[in-house]
Amino acid sequence: MRVDVTDRAREVVERAGRARPGTLTVTIGTGCCESTAPFLYEDFWPGPDQEPVGTVGDVVVYAPDYVRALYPGDESVTLDVIDELAESLSIETEFGCRLVLRGPRTDSATEPDACPVPAAGPARVVTGSLPEALRGLRIR
Repeated sequence: MRVDVTDRAREVVERAGRARPGTLTVTIGTGCCESTAPFLYEDFWPGPDQEPVGTVGDVVVYAPDYVRALYPGDESVTLDVIDELAESLSIETEFGCRLVLRGPRTDSATEPDACPVPAAGPARVVTGSLPEALRGLRIR
């Protein structure tokens, strides 16, 4: 597996490096929802099955076994950035953007095709609203 990096992704990771005092790493596939999404962390401890698959400047990019198996040999994916917020602990979301992985068999910047779900009866209507103190709250 090889990771290529767009200029924009490089700029965002370098900006995070100037803003954070710790050691930065990018890890692919550690999120709860997008199993191939990249995350930029400070002082992250890679798991035992994670290995380096590239760098962004002096920031190491790690991927676990199951992600590396998707891209055997020198097959590559591209680390990129989109101007979209996400609920994530990844550092770049502080800058109003998020890292994405582009390539064959993955593109974490797009929504997957919808799965057909059989109707289970009438739709339920959700009523109420968030308390004022929680509106617009961002998780970091």
